[in-house]
Amino acid sequence: MRNKIKAIFPSLGILLVVILLWDLIVDFGFITNVVLPSPLNVYRSLIELFVKNNFLRDIIVSIFRVGVGFLIASALAIPLGILMALNRKIRILIEPYIDFIRYTPIPAFIPLFIIWFGVGEMEKIFVITSAVFFQLVLMIVNSVSAVPSNMVDSAKMFGLSGRHIVYKVIFPYSKPRIFEDIHISVGWAWAALMMAEIVGSRSGIGFVIVQSQRLLQTDKVIAAIVVIGILGVVFDYLFRVLYKIFFPWTLKNRLYD
Repeated sequence: MRNKIKAIFPSLGILLVVILLWDLIVDFGFITNVVLPSPLNVYRSLIELFVKNNFLRDIIVSIFRVGVGFLIASALAIPLGILMALNRKIRILIEPYIDFIRYTPIPAFIPLFIIWFGVGEMEKIFVITSAVFFQLVLMIVNSVSAVPSNMVDSAKMFGLSGRHIVYKVIFPYSKPRIFEDIHISVGWAWAALMMAEIVGSRSGIGFVIVQSQRLLQTDKVIAAIVVIGILGVVFDYLFRVLYKIFFPWTLKNRLYD
C-alpha cells in the first residue's frame, strides 16, 4: 500500500507542473482566455456547472447510455466471438462482414441511425453498441484462439470432448484475456457516446460541451472534458480492482499493478 501511495507522487508532480505552465502561458498573454482559459477559470466553471446547471444529471445520463450500450455490445460479442474462434466455418462466413463495418467510421452511420431511431435514447445506445461490438468481437476471437493447442490435446486425452473442453479448458483459460478486451472497449464506448451526444441531444456531457462551444464558453468545454477524463480514470480503476478479484492467479506473471 505504501509503495502505491509513493507511486502517485510523480504523477501529481507532473500534473502540478502542467497546471503551472498552463497558468503562466495564460497570465503572460501568449494565448487569449477565449482560446485557453486559466486553470482557475476552468475550476470556477466546473463548480458552476454542478451548482447552477445540474451537471450531475448530465453525467448520470451519459453513464447510463454508456452502460446500456456497452452491456448490450458485450452480451452479443462474447458468445459470438467464442463461437467464431471455435468454428472456422462460422468465422469465415461472418468475419468479412464484421471487418467491413469495423473499418467504416461510426460517425458515417449516425445520420442513418437518426433516420431509423430518431434522436432519442435508442439512437445513442445503438451508436455506442455498434462502436463497441464490431471491435470487441474480433478481440475475443483472438483471445479464445490463443488457447494453447497442447491444453486441448491434453483434455482430449483425459476423455473430455466437445462442450466439456469449451467449458472446462478453453473458456477458463480465455476469461482473463476476454476481461481485458472488455476493459479496453470501455474507452470506445465513451468515445462513441460523445459522437452520439454531439448530434441531436438535449442532455449528457456531450450536449454540455456542444452548448458551451456555441456560446464560446471554452472554460466549460474544458471543465466537461476534465470530468470525462476523471470518469475514465474511475472506470479504469474499477476494472483493475475487479481483475484482481476475479483473476488473482494471473497477477504474478504480469505487470498489472
